[in-house]
Amino acid sequence: MSNPATWRLYDGGAAGYDQYRPRYPEDVFDFLARYHLASAPLRSAADIGAGTGIFSRQLMKSVPTIVKLICIEANADMVAVAKERSEVFEGLEVVLGFAESLPLPDHSCDLVTAATSAHRFDRSLFYKEAARVLKPSGTLLFLRNSHRFWESAFLEDFEAFQERHIPGYRRGLYTDCTGGYAKADFEAELRAHSDLVAVERQRIEWSQAVTANQFRGYCYSTHINTAVRLSSAAVIAREIDSLLQRHQDASGNVAVKWLTDLVLSRANL
Repeated sequence: MSNPATWRLYDGGAAGYDQYRPRYPEDVFDFLARYHLASAPLRSAADIGAGTGIFSRQLMKSVPTIVKLICIEANADMVAVAKERSEVFEGLEVVLGFAESLPLPDHSCDLVTAATSAHRFDRSLFYKEAARVLKPSGTLLFLRNSHRFWESAFLEDFEAFQERHIPGYRRGLYTDCTGGYAKADFEAELRAHSDLVAVERQRIEWSQAVTANQFRGYCYSTHINTAVRLSSAAVIAREIDSLLQRHQDASGNVAVKWLTDLVLSRANL
């Protein structure tokens, strides 16, 4: 089971998380439609580590054949916001639960997803659970939004800021199931797993312009709160303000370059 330090990171911050975290590009659903080869369409799905249900709601909007989607999240604050924001989605159920012990019957899902969350799982346990709950030839989809800092002076500066203030953090690392930071190579892990096969990877590059206030909101919906606890709110706020002042355009916006990395596999027959 994941260390509570991992999924308690967002205590008290769920509303800001839902407001400021990026959504996912529509190309994700085109890739998913082409990849899923089971004889029946996608009708039952589970979104694991679903946070406030950002991707869950996108999934239900973009894949209309889905009639039941279970949104599973370990953080109680996130679950409360997900339930509130998802009330209008018929067939979407939000439950408190863990990736390593899914509250789902065997072979009950056409699709299992994890959106910018699987790096926090104990994946040795999660892969077994995913294989258990997927129907034969059902699809497992990992996707993750990350910054293309190597193409942006602004994001390079932002990475350096995080490295200064968050112990153990380095660019290219992600929060892991121990409460620390590590790489997460889903593609290599899945290629070594006999119960999940036909591994495929896709990358989508996209950009957005955000206001200074939106970027501040994004910062405080992430592990930047660790930096606030270790330094002080005033110190971190000054550094974020300085970062924005250096990189804002004439309209007061900053350009954020995103990479959405998809890894797909399917349950072995």
